[in-house]
Amino acid sequence: MKKGSNQEETIRLLNEEDYVILCPSRGRASNVMTKVLIPDLVLVVNEDEKELYEKHNPDLIVLSPPKGVKGITPTRSWMLENFHDIFMVDDDVCMVKRNYVEPGEIESIKDPLLIKEIIEFSFYVSRKMGAKMFGFRSTRNPLEYNAFKPFGFTGYYNHSHVGYLKGHGLKFDNSFGEAEDYYMSLLQAYQNRFGFFDGRFTFVTKDNFLSQGGCCEYRTIEMMKQNTIRLKELFGDAVIVKHATATKSKLNEGERSISIPF
Repeated sequence: MKKGSNQEETIRLLNEEDYVILCPSRGRASNVMTKVLIPDLVLVVNEDEKELYEKHNPDLIVLSPPKGVKGITPTRSWMLENFHDIFMVDDDVCMVKRNYVEPGEIESIKDPLLIKEIIEFSFYVSRKMGAKMFGFRSTRNPLEYNAFKPFGFTGYYNHSHVGYLKGHGLKFDNSFGEAEDYYMSLLQAYQNRFGFFDGRFTFVTKDNFLSQGGCCEYRTIEMMKQNTIRLKELFGDAVIVKHATATKSKLNEGERSISIPF
């Protein structure tokens, strides 16, 4: 990746690349776990943290949105507005996991080159089929993996790891401090009708709601409950309040799922 003489020039040069991997981060300058698995990151941080991130991550490009851009959803909006083909990935990805393995087989992928190939494969397939968004299933329990449907075309795009392609025509609602990925997944289904999912792999993030930094500093159960209500008001029966199941017994109140009717 090329770095320009200033941020505007750097953004222009990055947009000349085949795609850009952007990693929004906050409060984790010395602990960007994802860079171990994906070294070609471009960090996106608040301006007041930029110098600290550059100190701890000298091999990475560090960008900052304007001062008025605060919070994860406005930051994601800024990334969509300023870049073309992008893969967004959170700063706390601790493992890329094979969902299709048999008991006793290795599930964890640690080779950065192989992880890069997995991302590039999704860009390639999405472009060929005309999809404007791609993602990976948020499968943690192997029992949830459907071996007969390794690929998909509609559903929930976890924005801890999601790709956008030029011409998607989508825009975040910045009033969502959480659930922005559900909002965009539903908007994507309404506007573009289909995308691409590679269900064979999962990008696993560390200790949601428990780790320091990132969204954990302001995301609350009450916020989740209110956002689930808002999503149901906007998208109706496509939004479903989650209940405990045999494969997932521990839920936070206000968790939701989505069901696209096509």
